[in-house]
Amino acid sequence: FIQGFTNEKEILSFDNERPQFKQVIQKFSVSKYPITQHQFMDFIRNGGYFKKEYWSEKGWLWKKEKNITYPMYYNDIKDSNIPIYHISYYEAEAFCKMFNYRLLYEKEWEYLSTNGGETLYPWGNNMDINKCNLDYSNQVLEVNDENKKNVNKWGIEGLIGNIWEWCIDSIYPYDGFKIDPIYREMSFPFFGFKKICRGGCFNVPNYLIHSKYRNAQYPDCRIQYIGFRVVKKVY
Repeated sequence: FIQGFTNEKEILSFDNERPQFKQVIQKFSVSKYPITQHQFMDFIRNGGYFKKEYWSEKGWLWKKEKNITYPMYYNDIKDSNIPIYHISYYEAEAFCKMFNYRLLYEKEWEYLSTNGGETLYPWGNNMDINKCNLDYSNQVLEVNDENKKNVNKWGIEGLIGNIWEWCIDSIYPYDGFKIDPIYREMSFPFFGFKKICRGGCFNVPNYLIHSKYRNAQYPDCRIQYIGFRVVKKVY
């Protein structure tokens, strides 16, 4: 499929989304929804925050230095189908290792959200605020309540809005990248340091979010309504 932004002038885009390029996707199996608070509780109950073998070296050092033993706002977590959010990349990575998953690659996320490159959104080519949880709705919705309109052709739900989703990749420029002369600080200073987040969340405006938009945060970020979905490892 073709990754990267089109030349549609009516849609806001940034320099790190350009230029387009051909991308190859290998077959993969992905969770229908982002990981929920109910599912993340399994990681907590199985001692995931205290078992070094599930953490990357950088993640474990961060956890020890900051004395991280529970998710942020742990007391607000319910054993429910609300997606887990305010989760760092390191915590998502450790969850995946415990249960033999991995995070999505950025190209896989964009492939899913564009129906294999056929559309700009999972549901079609036009933003529809009735199909996704954006525009400062002031709440994260349960995955089975978010609505069945925010779904791609393979039945994967909630790719746009509700919560951001971590991807494996660090943010780097696409080949042929040209820095925006006006908004130079959008991405250039962070290449190689921040991790990709995709999809938007409930408290961002709809005009900003589409399937090509590349957000990125430092891997220790826990305050941006970021969650994740998982891919089964294939051997």
